[in-house]
Amino acid sequence: MANHAYRDKERRDIILASEALEENRDKSFYCPYPLCNSKLFVCAGDGSRKAYFRATKSAYKHIANCPYANSSVAFDDNKFNELNFSFENAMQNLLVKKNPKNSSGNSKKSSYGEHYNLTLSTIKQIYSICKRFHPNYSYGNEKIGRMILDDRTAYWYPKGVFGFKIIESCVKGRFYDSDKNEIYLVAPVANPNYHFILSISDINLYNKIRNMVFENKDKIIIVAGDWKPSNLGYGYFETKIYSDRQISILN
Repeated sequence: MANHAYRDKERRDIILASEALEENRDKSFYCPYPLCNSKLFVCAGDGSRKAYFRATKSAYKHIANCPYANSSVAFDDNKFNELNFSFENAMQNLLVKKNPKNSSGNSKKSSYGEHYNLTLSTIKQIYSICKRFHPNYSYGNEKIGRMILDDRTAYWYPKGVFGFKIIESCVKGRFYDSDKNEIYLVAPVANPNYHFILSISDINLYNKIRNMVFENKDKIIIVAGDWKPSNLGYGYFETKIYSDRQISILN
């Protein structure tokens, strides 16, 4: 599910679910994932604030591996406190060897009944809000487009990908070098213009991640990194991988 879609096949004219509620409910829109030709229709939950897009027609379902058909995009904002979220802090916590303290927040119900006081902390949780909302939407005072590199946000990065960022990537060609303990991925998925190097000093962690990627070469792979330019030249970036919490496969 997503709160945005596109009016046109070229994915240039974005529309929010709340806006689509004002139009004909039978009108279809294009999936945000450029490789997917599914037709999305607006659905309303609890008022326009809860509106979202879904592929409700069996003849126009999402393609295999479309992230918007994946449960990873599901996000219940009642459970998380946006005011507690700092993208930089969340990324710093992911890039450490051991689990950060109190990363899951307070799971008890607050005085507001169904609202919980959790803070986004895992890569899948952060990815879910990045995919649900459009790139110009701000969550925790950070624009979605500044948190993730995917096909929607690629134009935000004409000079490359630097600093804390989640990338939505895939395998293309040779994807590892066991002499260097490196994994190689490309992104964004539909138009892979950038190359990413995952440098893993821990041999056991390297073997684990290499095998995980090998078994899911046809899947979308999301990675949280602190990206720096590689000495391989323009379009190549690298990050250190300290734990498997930095990587997730979309199944």
